[in-house]
Amino acid sequence: MSRVGGGSLFEKLSAFNDWFLYRIPGGMGKTAPRVPINIHKLSVGPLVLALMVASGDFTLAAFLYLALHGSYGVFWIVKDVAFPDPSWRARSSVSSAVAIFVMPLGFYYLAPLVMLTPLGRLVPGAFGSTSDLPVPVAFAAVLCYATGVFLHFGADAQKHFLLTHQKPRQLITTGFFTATRNPNYLGEILIYASFCLLAQHWLPWICCAYVWLTIFLPNMMRKERSMSRYPEHAAWVRRTGLLLPNPVTLLRCLPSAFTSSTDGPPSRNP
Repeated sequence: MSRVGGGSLFEKLSAFNDWFLYRIPGGMGKTAPRVPINIHKLSVGPLVLALMVASGDFTLAAFLYLALHGSYGVFWIVKDVAFPDPSWRARSSVSSAVAIFVMPLGFYYLAPLVMLTPLGRLVPGAFGSTSDLPVPVAFAAVLCYATGVFLHFGADAQKHFLLTHQKPRQLITTGFFTATRNPNYLGEILIYASFCLLAQHWLPWICCAYVWLTIFLPNMMRKERSMSRYPEHAAWVRRTGLLLPNPVTLLRCLPSAFTSSTDGPPSRNP
């Protein structure tokens, strides 16, 4: 990892992201990141529906986008209530809340905007339009979304409930974390990739890639440094991928799906 001015590039990005997320001067400690995040998640569905009505676009692509991104917003709210991420509930400044609503959350409005407003025509480079969504693209979008939701929410739920009840805390190396050390980030990337696929335009891809490289990747590297204090971390790294699952580990786990987990017959209730 390259060093810049006495600290790694990822360390500098991580420090800046923390400042941006919590400590921009103005209304310090009066809100939390979950507030703008939840407002954004819930706003996407109504916004897409309003754009569909305003543009008169009721194509399969538009309805598919509404179903996917709209449901994701609802799922996120359920997650925030049922198994919240403590980092989103930490106190932050009002200025930080406004800033993150503009960027990066504002970037996530670009996909429906290029689909359902003149923006898609004003910015050249569209791969298609809502009226001619190719079947393979729709298939890939739904597959990415379903896989992403499974990984993202499943991994976050596992982490939340294990860390809540685990005494003392240990590395989570089983379940969703068996073959990849960041299944939740992989899931979120796949979810937004599905939205970008439906948009059929390069602009949402560029904006999402910027978020993935400047926010997700530094966060993953910071987690790596933090988890390296556990003695079992090195072995876990060898058998997993940072983001993508290790295929060898997945293949080794596959036979266990077809074997009994108990030595005897299942017990019966009296």
